[in-house]
Amino acid sequence: MEGGSGAVVTSDPRSPEGKEARLSSLPDLSERQQLQLDTFRDALFEHNKTTNLTAIRDLDGIERRLIRESVRLVRPLESVLPPEMGRRPRVLDIGTGGGLPGLVLAIALPDIDFTLLDATGKKIAFVQRVIDQIGLTNARTIHDRAEAIARDPALREAFDIAVARAVTSLPALIELGLPLVRLGGHLLLPKGTAIDDELREGKIAAATVGGRILHAAKLPEAGSGIATRLVMVKKTAPTSETYPRRAGLPSRSPLGRDSGKGHTGLP
Repeated sequence: MEGGSGAVVTSDPRSPEGKEARLSSLPDLSERQQLQLDTFRDALFEHNKTTNLTAIRDLDGIERRLIRESVRLVRPLESVLPPEMGRRPRVLDIGTGGGLPGLVLAIALPDIDFTLLDATGKKIAFVQRVIDQIGLTNARTIHDRAEAIARDPALREAFDIAVARAVTSLPALIELGLPLVRLGGHLLLPKGTAIDDELREGKIAAATVGGRILHAAKLPEAGSGIATRLVMVKKTAPTSETYPRRAGLPSRSPLGRDSGKGHTGLP
């Protein structure tokens, strides 16, 4: 609950009360899946003491602001899975950092194959250790940049869905993600609420790299105390080989910037 100051007041997630609250907020998970989530959360908390995996360093914050925020993506992700594929869906987590949201989603959705991508060796090594520790068979890691793997014929346009937390601006995420998503696939990009300028630029970026922003709807509350809008982008045309541009350029010089002001026309 929230106190009068607006701060989120919570119990220790490892206490019986915290466990009950946690279970009530998550999708239908088996006991094994819940144990995997708990193990991941605790490992993230412990390793973050010596390795900078996330700016959130308290156990309760990791539970509510990272784990629960990732869980909020389960239903939207399921909603855009193509029907009757004849194969297992493939999802890419761009800039997974300490494994968010990719590891949480892989635990919750065992019938989907997840690839967790990050350019920082220490972070991706931690994620791989957790995958091995909890016996997760539907997740693998790649230590590289999105700009680089988009040049690999085996990975370009290979994924049905790509997800990414707010690791950079919306136009940059669209430029990095859409080349890796198949035609008809989707990007799921959780952002904050004050994103009107990013949406304007993102609309231009999406059109440039072969996509269209479908909506930027607010996600239902999940007990995290955070207001989040989920930007959903659909790939509607092949992406030019020009994109993504060389490493770092999508973030430093986002597509759509200074291309004129105006209302986004999005929710």
